[in-house]
Amino acid sequence: MIYSDPDFGTITVTVNSRARRITMRAGADGLRVTVPRYATHADIASAIGKYREPLKSQMQKAKEQKHTYDFNYSIETDRLQLHLIPGDKDGFYINRSQGKCDIVCPRDIDFAQHQPRLEKIITEQLRVQAKVILYNRVLELARLHGFQVSGIKIQSSRTRWGSCSGRNSINLSLYLMTLPGRLIDYVILHELCHTVHHDHSAQFWHLMDQVTEGHAQALDREMNQYKTEV
Repeated sequence: MIYSDPDFGTITVTVNSRARRITMRAGADGLRVTVPRYATHADIASAIGKYREPLKSQMQKAKEQKHTYDFNYSIETDRLQLHLIPGDKDGFYINRSQGKCDIVCPRDIDFAQHQPRLEKIITEQLRVQAKVILYNRVLELARLHGFQVSGIKIQSSRTRWGSCSGRNSINLSLYLMTLPGRLIDYVILHELCHTVHHDHSAQFWHLMDQVTEGHAQALDREMNQYKTEV
């Protein structure tokens, strides 16, 4: 569903069958809206209108805080070390191993002209790492806790960290690679628990507490500090 707005431009609206209300998040790249299956265009317009000024402020703040890709940029977590480093060649090239990635740039690069290209390169390297690290971690945690999954997909979702289909296929956002390992595991376990309970019922959260040693709610709150971006 596509919605056009004078302040936020073209908004892609994601329909989530498990959603019970309209949720919105403004980022540097615009407004993202997730709605229940039954939401109408009028419902979406009303929700945006109600929170228009706070959302505009949030989007402007996000634009001001958006990363600048230069030799000071890095992603450093316990699962991935990614850096931009100067090289002696004219083009870009990658030095990569599992959990480590150096994006080698021309030493005299004009970073202002290459921001979109660098974002694309960084995102693609996250995808490469995620296809190995996240895929293997899903299998490891599924075996450890006795879950069954029918498939694992790595996607570039900016609206959700993960999801579980009705057929118990796990979908994970490649931007998980920017998070600490404990939160990556939390998201994976969250989706694995959905293979048993396809809702957020008390039974679901009881299972989540079992597999996170009672830390499900604390980890859920910690996730709110992070955004799907590089």
